[in-house]
Amino acid sequence: MRTLTLTFTVITMATLASAVLAEPKDAAVKAVTVEKVLNANPEPDGKAYRIDLQLRGGKRVSYEIAPAEATKLADGLSKPAVAGGERQKVATLVYGMSVEVDNKGLAIVLTPRSRSGPLESLAIPLAGADPLVSVLQAKIAEAKASAEKQGSPPKQP
Repeated sequence: MRTLTLTFTVITMATLASAVLAEPKDAAVKAVTVEKVLNANPEPDGKAYRIDLQLRGGKRVSYEIAPAEATKLADGLSKPAVAGGERQKVATLVYGMSVEVDNKGLAIVLTPRSRSGPLESLAIPLAGADPLVSVLQAKIAEAKASAEKQGSPPKQP
């Protein structure tokens, strides 16, 4: 999922950069359609991401993108592409979760699962585990009370 988001981010950034670089500074920016992503991977040195694109008309371009800029693009492209999408909250229904301790014993690793498979894992440092459990217990109690007020008991797994 992270690779897909990063790929789309890099594509958008490259398309925008191509349009900006191809036009004189005084001209309006013209969008260029990307027909195909030929390559989108981090450089071996880890200092940049490289993306190779084929534009409409067969022209090929390559870009190296700093990780900080790639992160901005990934953030922008992970939002829904609809009017007002940046204000929408997106959530995934979790049907199960595995809980493990990392191999150094420093964190609890939670790996949630949706119907489509495992989701991105979360590592919670042991120092933050107790406060997390307290907050979860409080929120569960709050959700149960809210469900009882509405007359619909919470479903049991």
